[in-house]
Amino acid sequence: EGIRDTVTLIASGGIQCSSDVLKAICLGADAVYVASPVLVSLGCGMCQRCFSGKCAYGITTNRPGLAERIDVDEAAEALKNLLHAWGEEIKELMGSMGISAIEALRSNRDRLRAVGLNEEELRVLGIKHAGA
Repeated sequence: EGIRDTVTLIASGGIQCSSDVLKAICLGADAVYVASPVLVSLGCGMCQRCFSGKCAYGITTNRPGLAERIDVDEAAEALKNLLHAWGEEIKELMGSMGISAIEALRSNRDRLRAVGLNEEELRVLGIKHAGA
């Protein structure tokens, strides 16, 4: 559409691991929003009650008695560990692709390969099938 340099694209939803972050950037994302893996790193059991204010793990609530269940220092350390590990994994993946700067990945579909997509999906995404 010719607007790539005038918009910021933030990918979200379904980002479960560091390679998902890398794929989103290769497909054009400038930033990636991560939710579930962060909650899991904080001890979430994915009970799906975030919206209710009754989070049994104390993560997504301000309700007295529940909010105190989470140790803020422990949670901060867990989140730091998750992001550090993902950063290291992304560096490894980039190195295996011969890329040293994440900026070089943005919209770099040359390195992506797809499995299980039809020809139309491959064309729309601008990527090749694995093995091609």
